Amino acid sequence: RGGGGGGGGGRGGRGNKRHRGGGRGGGNSTSGWELKESWPEAEKANAFMEAYYKEQKIVPEGEWEEFMKACRAVLPTTFRISPCGSFADEIRDQLKSRFSELQTMKIEEDEEDQRTHPPKALPWYPDQLAWYMSVSKKALKRTPGLEKFHKYLVAETETGNLTRQEAVSMIPPLFMDVEPHHRVLDMCAAPGSKTSQLLEFIHMKSTSKGVPPGVVIANDADLDRCSMLIHQMKRINSPSLLVLHHEAQKIPMMWGKDSAVEGGKIPMRYDRVLCDVPCSGDGTMRKNVDVWRKWSPAQGAGLHRTQIQILTRGVELTEAGGIVVYSTCSMNPIENEAVVAYVLNKFSHCLELEDVSTQLPELKRLPGLLTWKPRDKKNSEMFFENFDAVPQNIRQIYPESNFPPANAAELNLQRCVRVLPHHQDTGAFFICKLRKTADHTAPRSKPKEDDATAEEGKEEVKEEVKEEVKEEVKEEV
Repeated sequence: RGGGGGGGGGRGGRGNKRHRGGGRGGGNSTSGWELKESWPEAEKANAFMEAYYKEQKIVPEGEWEEFMKACRAVLPTTFRISPCGSFADEIRDQLKSRFSELQTMKIEEDEEDQRTHPPKALPWYPDQLAWYMSVSKKALKRTPGLEKFHKYLVAETETGNLTRQEAVSMIPPLFMDVEPHHRVLDMCAAPGSKTSQLLEFIHMKSTSKGVPPGVVIANDADLDRCSMLIHQMKRINSPSLLVLHHEAQKIPMMWGKDSAVEGGKIPMRYDRVLCDVPCSGDGTMRKNVDVWRKWSPAQGAGLHRTQIQILTRGVELTEAGGIVVYSTCSMNPIENEAVVAYVLNKFSHCLELEDVSTQLPELKRLPGLLTWKPRDKKNSEMFFENFDAVPQNIRQIYPESNFPPANAAELNLQRCVRVLPHHQDTGAFFICKLRKTADHTAPRSKPKEDDATAEEGKEEVKEEVKEEVKEEVKEEV
């Protein structure tokens, strides 16, 4: 690909078609693919990122070294068995018995992969429908002894019996409690791994033969990604899927006919909504090595407003009694707890965080944070304790919604879920489950206590003013 700088001391360039390895500075004509083998590994370190997350205290005391070691290790290969396929039980049995000879094979392509083990079921995923292999995706492709297993994965994936998906990415749909009759919205769906899970739940639990009564509506703002999503969903071959192309924060409301009123319309809201929003993605550092080099606190801060807008729209589109699941592959509380806290306060009369501690009991998790500190993007050592500490001229960059609200404990932010890499050899992820308890457009049944107190205060002031006016009139008379 890129030619190495030669004896002339110049930079390595792209080269040309005839001499792919010859860049500027007199590079020779050696193949760039051969030179690629000698490229140094990207450094998996970022002092600014480490200092930032130490200050946020996202890792329990005494676990930091173990956490960083896991972040630098390669990510295992994970995949799901489609539960609505006719061969699900057979594939599960094959994974248990057919590949037992992969016990202690040495992996030479990647020094971080010392040995491999047979495929194992993820302990927290229901019914042994998700499995993992201790080697990376790259090693799985390149190791001669694993050719048989790799071909098996490719073949079963193409037929729709298996879906390659990162382990933590499988968690949000499991918290949604999807039933066959539900209208489900996936707001940021591409590339489609979570959408396929939701479709499987619609079909798996359906007792009727043929088309289930529910539907999954998958949306993405990028047209090319929508095309990729449709291509991925062809493997499932479900008639219960509709793909939209809108900005997630501007998804339009769908309307149905109101049978009670001639010509009337009623809004068609959703029973379940997944907001897996765009994020800085620093939880994917085990597979995306560029995260180490490019990370900046400005990435999360820049996406904060968009994430709030998407979650707000998700709540508006949800039926009363419905569930909204918010998730990111970021560790940054500015993208996670701060977003959730803002939206909870905005819909305080109709939205609450649900406790998911009894769901997926084998999943190791940490509670959501109640405190965090935004950092100045220009001064890496300056953390803002609260919004009042932010200078006036940069408050647009660090709005008040970046900071922990005064009622953080009352919002039950500890019910949010944080998954860290060193607990179960995964990536990092954030998930929370929100229940919409009432229609957000309906008037509140009773005013807030502080609102009522304020009204009483106004009445008292009015009475005092009336008495003062009466006294003045008496004196004049």
